[in-house]
Amino acid sequence: MKNGVVIVNTGRGAVVDEASIKEGIKSGKIRSYGSDVFENEPNVDQELVNMSQVVSLPHFGGSTLETHIDMENDVVRNVESFYKTGLVKNLVPDHKGLFQHL
Repeated sequence: MKNGVVIVNTGRGAVVDEASIKEGIKSGKIRSYGSDVFENEPNVDQELVNMSQVVSLPHFGGSTLETHIDMENDVVRNVESFYKTGLVKNLVPDHKGLFQHL
């Protein structure tokens, strides 16, 4: 990774090691970091978000009436599926550690 990079995470908090982000900012390797998701939500690392090189925003990308209705329906389908089969239809895997090479 080059020096002075800008990193933006709008996917999932778990794909970024926030301790490494803080180290990178302090060393100058990372010039700035922007995110609307965090590693241990709702317990957001206050040291990280208070750094002047960090821009943190609320995660509102899918905040429409239709999206909320779809999410509610997905939850109901997952609960029904779990009780009938022991499985959920759209399990989100843990992504931590998948991007060590970045």
